[in-house]
Amino acid sequence: SLAGTGGVQPNGAVSYGPEDPLVMYVVLRKDLDWPVGAQVNQACHACAAVAWEARDDPVAAAFFSEAEGQMTQHTLGASDLGQFTKLSDKLCAAGVRFRVWVE
Repeated sequence: SLAGTGGVQPNGAVSYGPEDPLVMYVVLRKDLDWPVGAQVNQACHACAAVAWEARDDPVAAAFFSEAEGQMTQHTLGASDLGQFTKLSDKLCAAGVRFRVWVE
């Protein structure tokens, strides 16, 4: 699973606010022949890891406290490891913070 947060601007600056809210994306591989419960557990592990690693970040703290009245998350799927790796590479190149969870 890949989970991350980010609001990277074209100039590389990171900004968040009501007009650019923080959003967490969870990306799951669709080619794994795992039961739904196992996939949900892995997504939860990834989200917990992101929350723990961002615990001292004031923007993340506001997101997790729902101070803005929202805690927006989206779950997406990667067709296979190749597509997942390609996405990971793009996030790195764009400077977007993310976390890959591997069981």
